[in-house]
Parts: sequence; C-alpha cells; structure tokens
Amino acid sequence: MTSESLTREQIVSVTTEYLATELKIPATEIGGTDVLRELPGADSMKMLRVVSKLERRWDVEFEDEAIFAVKTVDELVLLVEKSINGDLAAS
Repeated sequence: MTSESLTREQIVSVTTEYLATELKIPATEIGGTDVLRELPGADSMKMLRVVSKLERRWDVEFEDEAIFAVKTVDELVLLVEKSINGDLAAS
C-alpha cells in the first residue's frame, strides 16, 4: 500500500482493528480520545504487539521515545501517519 492511496480513515480503521483484536474488545468500543493504557485488557505487552503489527503493516519503524510519548488512540494514529509520510524528522 502506498502512502498516496492511504487515508487517515484507513489508518484509524487498521489501528482500531489491531487494538480490538489484541484486547479482545469490539472495535466500536475504541474511540480516538481513549487513553491506550486504560482500554479494557490493555497492558504493555499487548500494546507492544499492536505497535509491532503497525510497523510491519506499513514497513515503518517508530522511535522508542515517540512510542512512549503516545497516550491516546489519536496520538498513535498520528504517529503512524507521520511515519508513513516521512514527517518524523520534522517533529
């Protein structure tokens, strides 16, 4: 999948799907402003697996500092967007 054909909605959809699958909760229960560590069943290992899946999905690698700074679902989506678009150097 190329970045030109990728929309924010697609990133949100995939991120939410990965979170829902890993946490075994309905995707409809996950909102953009939800704090990741407060999602039902969330722990550091599950979040690491989600991050790893996102990195593999779009062939990107997140900086550790960037991952640890992410608190909400929207922030995770923004990190994915910036990584796909190559904008991390500017942040």
